Amino acid sequence: MEISVKDYMERQPRNPKVEETDQFYLWIALRLAKLWDESPWLRGLDDEVRRDVVLAVTGYYQDVVADGGLWRSFTRMHNARNGNPVPHYDVSDDYVDFELNVEDVRYVMWWTIAGEAGSDVLDPHDRELEALAMAFHKLLDEEYEEAPVPRQFCIAAEVDLDNPLDAQRIYDYAYWLYWRSFLLRPSSLAVMERAMPRAHAIIERAGESDARPLLLELNERLMSTEPAGPIPLTTAQWLRLIVNDELP
Repeated sequence: MEISVKDYMERQPRNPKVEETDQFYLWIALRLAKLWDESPWLRGLDDEVRRDVVLAVTGYYQDVVADGGLWRSFTRMHNARNGNPVPHYDVSDDYVDFELNVEDVRYVMWWTIAGEAGSDVLDPHDRELEALAMAFHKLLDEEYEEAPVPRQFCIAAEVDLDNPLDAQRIYDYAYWLYWRSFLLRPSSLAVMERAMPRAHAIIERAGESDARPLLLELNERLMSTEPAGPIPLTTAQWLRLIVNDELP
């Protein structure tokens, strides 16, 4: 599988701005990809799906190293509602809240595959998924203590939701969160798929060049109104949870 710089950068909160830590985390993504290519596990998945899984795991890793808030907010909310931090899996005694955990890696992998290929494609308890998640976790854990902090993932430190001067940064983070982040992207893909008939109708009515602002408006409307994530919330709810610690 191939992962380009463009593939990696499209999943970063400040794309196209290059951060000091990007070289390290691109290296992590490439190592995960090489590990998978050399392994016997889940080789029947398309390369595009495998690439997205690697990028999602890398994004999760960045968020956890930074304590950026997205993964912490999700697991805390899921634990409050369901009695465990991640769906499908009982956690071991070694599980540490908001740190790097093999159960988290395994869930991020399954969630991404489910979003890309359908939730019935792979059982969350598939043995090959478990083996690959353990291998990914081992690689990530070896670098964890020395991994540089990707501060661009620290949304709460970057924006004040009540400050009008932060409006553009709030929008930029909301866009990344909904369409590009490792946690919401798998479900926002389904939102986009459902909206495709409306998008095609706009293009047919207005023509490709004149349709661009209308398609952007559709994109923004979906981002504002359609819930996304393993626990379906609107973008505004996710931002309030991450930035202000407000449970919906």
